[in-house]
Amino acid sequence: MSVYLGFWKDLPRPILGLAPMDGVTDVVCRTMVVRHGKPDVVFTEFTHVEGLIRASQRLLQDFKYSDTERPVVAQIYGHRPEFFYLATHVVCELGFDGVDINMGCPAKKVVSKNCGAGLIREPELAREIIRQTRQAIHDWANGQRLEDLDIPKKLIRLVREANARRGVDAYERRIIPYSVKTRIGYDQCVVEDWVRCLLSESPAAIALHGRTLKQMYRGEADWEAIRCAAKIIHETGTLVLGNGDVTNLQMAAERIQESGVDGVLIGRASIGMPWLFQNKEELRRVVRGEYSGPVLDINPSPMQRLAISLEHAELLQNVRGDRVFPAIKRHLSGYLSGFPGAAVLRRQALLSKTFSELRAQLEPYTKMSKQNGATRVAQ
Repeated sequence: MSVYLGFWKDLPRPILGLAPMDGVTDVVCRTMVVRHGKPDVVFTEFTHVEGLIRASQRLLQDFKYSDTERPVVAQIYGHRPEFFYLATHVVCELGFDGVDINMGCPAKKVVSKNCGAGLIREPELAREIIRQTRQAIHDWANGQRLEDLDIPKKLIRLVREANARRGVDAYERRIIPYSVKTRIGYDQCVVEDWVRCLLSESPAAIALHGRTLKQMYRGEADWEAIRCAAKIIHETGTLVLGNGDVTNLQMAAERIQESGVDGVLIGRASIGMPWLFQNKEELRRVVRGEYSGPVLDINPSPMQRLAISLEHAELLQNVRGDRVFPAIKRHLSGYLSGFPGAAVLRRQALLSKTFSELRAQLEPYTKMSKQNGATRVAQ
């Protein structure tokens, strides 16, 4: 079976992507990262396939995206292949550039249902899930409609309304690539056998987090295990992306060179730092051996950090309203750091319950910073 790469083949090498993070990489977060850093690819938060098909309007909210994010990949998870088949039709109908299957989430409530990283111990089930995803892509591309399937009418209506809001009547029926994000093992590293299992189903890409499920996020990511897996994956047409403990682009360049991966996904380090991806072309020059200096970090001024935090909050308010303001608080900890007085300002900002309260806290500091002649983050 040949590997279909789709948009992946057109991405520059090495690839630098925003990793999917539950409760973090919503449409607002991704929009901010694209505006200020423009990674090569972004992923949605993971969405439960069975919950989606049961017409949960809240879960469909996780699939909100804007065309500025492209290529944008919908990430889904679950344990029942038949629901992957249905959910993948929804992903295709919504016009996503690709679909990613989460086989790496270590959360207890996910793993206890044989979802996420729990699938590492169920290789045959994992393979069947990939098969059903692939079959759904082909069936949709060949004309199968949502109305032909056991999909609730309410969900179909919500999908049509979501497309209409983007000014689209219907997306072109085409094959999109499927990929897998996973870990190097369950309670011990079994990455070589595990990636061979996944490769038998010819995904476009495999993203490997360098920890076992048992480790959760403790200890250090095992990039040697990723290197060994990359050698196996490179015997096929599938791409391999590394993930874990990459905190800046200099480290990303080093991990790419050491492990031989086709790129990296950066997750936690980007929270409250959407500008993190800006120097990716400099990273590529380092990896190609065209530049021997360090990949410099972008270091926004206090005014820039304040302005971007307000921009994020205002966009979140426009999308979700003041009631869910806590969604920005993880990002605020990153935005409001690295300058004198940041700790006090951060404590005050985190007590805000609405965008209006946050603006009242931050605008005086923004005005003072402007008077000191600060400039915008370079684009």
